[in-house]
Amino acid sequence: MSKQKSSIIKEIRQANQNDDADLRTLLRESVVPGSVSVAFTREPSYFDAESLAGSEDITIISRHNGSLSGMARCSINSLYRNGEIQRIGYLGELRVLPGAPASPRLLREGYKKMAQETSGKSVDGFFTSIGVDNARARTVLEQGTRIGLPRYRPLASLVTILIPVPRNMGEKPSGLKIAGNQDKLLELLFFLRQQAKQVHLSMTWDELQLSALAKQGVNLSDFDIIHRDGKIVGAALVWDQRAFRQTVIDRYHGITRGVRPFFNTLQVLRGRPILPAPGSIMALGAILGAAVSDLSTWPSLLKALLLSARSKGLSWLSLSSDARDPRVPLLRKLVSSREYHTTLYSVNLGSPTDAEAPHWDQRLYSPEVSLL
Repeated sequence: MSKQKSSIIKEIRQANQNDDADLRTLLRESVVPGSVSVAFTREPSYFDAESLAGSEDITIISRHNGSLSGMARCSINSLYRNGEIQRIGYLGELRVLPGAPASPRLLREGYKKMAQETSGKSVDGFFTSIGVDNARARTVLEQGTRIGLPRYRPLASLVTILIPVPRNMGEKPSGLKIAGNQDKLLELLFFLRQQAKQVHLSMTWDELQLSALAKQGVNLSDFDIIHRDGKIVGAALVWDQRAFRQTVIDRYHGITRGVRPFFNTLQVLRGRPILPAPGSIMALGAILGAAVSDLSTWPSLLKALLLSARSKGLSWLSLSSDARDPRVPLLRKLVSSREYHTTLYSVNLGSPTDAEAPHWDQRLYSPEVSLL
């Protein structure tokens, strides 16, 4: 009996540069299920995708007989919650190597280690997102308190919209760039912060985040801006992260697999992007900092973003929204998009009870898909 238990116990610790190759292999082999199964990879180095927008990242790994068998990451950043700036941790990249032995004890020890590593970071709360198609993960984590795991409390349904970028776009940009205009840059920053306060989990656009984004090649001057009566009424930018984070098509399933050749033929005729071949990297960019003062601004802003995406060689844009957000039905009318549905959860890391569950008011949730 003791021999069997010792074979289950694994080395659990924080990852370092020596684990880089194994981490990247695990991400590639851990496929997220769905009608289109994908892998979210970090090439050429796992650690190149750390500290996005100034986040403090902690990656925990488990090893069994020296081989990497599981991992999980926590990214801590300043985000708005209830209209106030707080330190919020996003729990992501929970992966177990296909076929590797797993046990409730391993999960408990992994969460315990993550709680220890984040305990001195002044974190005000934790959240995560799980795909609705990932039935196994949802079942285990939603009922995890039975085996001593933290409580996962559903917060909202999240819709990630994949917007196709037309191949031929001869239109003139409908948005403006404000590079070099300091007054306009300050106006943009004020606009972004005012809009961000109105939702949960939005960036605070503080100096740390701006500095980190600049190091990653993203600046306020990259924003597409919509003006009305001399004031900014809409803004967003396109972030191409393929240099350090990729979405890899693993395979297609069911009806999607069967109709893909016909769909792609139709897409070519319509000048729209095709569904890429299995094993390829999606030419996918993220919409960052999307903010409008009213919904009527979205058609002009979306047109500007699509032109920016086309200039970057992108075929798709992604944007995550609370399913209750009125921009979701609007975007469905504006574009023929694909959607990926997840559930947002508040996680009581280190506590299996609701005793320390933070309060979330009735605002909509708007996490940046580029930071998840």
